[in-house]
Amino acid sequence: MLRELIESHQFTQNLAAIGDAERMDDVLTGVKWALASNPEAYDVVRGLVDIRLVKTRPFPGAPMLRIWFRIDEDGHHVHLEDVEAIESEA
Repeated sequence: MLRELIESHQFTQNLAAIGDAERMDDVLTGVKWALASNPEAYDVVRGLVDIRLVKTRPFPGAPMLRIWFRIDEDGHHVHLEDVEAIESEA
């Protein structure tokens, strides 16, 4: 079952602030597919009740990203809450 992805205003705003990197669409396509098909594969962030985190891998021409998301109670929707570019694994 593929889940519907819903972008929060904050996610959309912060993604726009990151800019239009050359290969950003490729990175986002991969992440969105992973979250739509198997969001449970990503762990809940310690200390937060239902927020999960996915980090992208280095990809030529695009920044690595941290994306916070949650799965709603019915399991049919994944809410993309926030995104930030990261320079390296921390």
